[in-house]
Amino acid sequence: MRAWILVLTLVAVACSTVTPFDRGFALSQRGQDLAAKEAFDEAIRRSPDSAPAYANRGLVRARLGDLDGAIEDYTKAIALGSRDGEVPFNRGLALTEKRDYRDAVADFTTALSVNPRHAEALFARGSAWWLTGDTDQARADWLRAIALEPDPRQKSRMLAAVDSAPPVTRPPAVTSSPAAGPAAGPGPETAPPASAPASASSLGARAPLDSRALAARGLDRELKGDRPGAIGDLRAALAAEIDPERRQGLRNLLQLLGAI
Repeated sequence: MRAWILVLTLVAVACSTVTPFDRGFALSQRGQDLAAKEAFDEAIRRSPDSAPAYANRGLVRARLGDLDGAIEDYTKAIALGSRDGEVPFNRGLALTEKRDYRDAVADFTTALSVNPRHAEALFARGSAWWLTGDTDQARADWLRAIALEPDPRQKSRMLAAVDSAPPVTRPPAVTSSPAAGPAAGPGPETAPPASAPASASSLGARAPLDSRALAARGLDRELKGDRPGAIGDLRAALAAEIDPERRQGLRNLLQLLGAI
């Protein structure tokens, strides 16, 4: 009997040492984001100055689709002195989803100042540059990211994403005569940017997505760890694609992901 009492006492002591933050982290690792958020809420109530609690709650809020809440939490973590480069990186991803590309570029740059070899931050910054219309900066970042990426499979996905990027098309400049006065309408400087290969927000268009946009969004989802979503988009892209070479490339990607 005494042995059982001792065991139960030890179990109770062990359980009492599990903090709300520890519980939230474990739940988030298992993908139980709603429960994880509740645990991080409790962690923040107990320790309102905990930068890691805000940073981790931001992650689960982003996965739950609450981008504004996620950005608020990442910003709070940074204000509390977080030096973790993943915090501005994750805020940059959320800002990209919100189509705030310039601020996203600034956050990815901050993440790279902490870790200059952060290949994902470089690639994401390239995508944000692309969405602003700065294709030179975009390709420079993409090529550097591909060179730094140590994982051959991830490198292949990055290469495929860059290959799927559509060319930037801008309307021709409208000239004006002195009699006509200044030309109306946007010129080359104000033309809207083209879609980037690694931004789900830019690809979530209101019009039906074409095969290239579907492929790009699928690659974006794979880079972010959403394999089921990636496979779904790549299969839809394959069904919509008519070019034989691109169809074969999509089959290769699906095979790489184990979907064929």
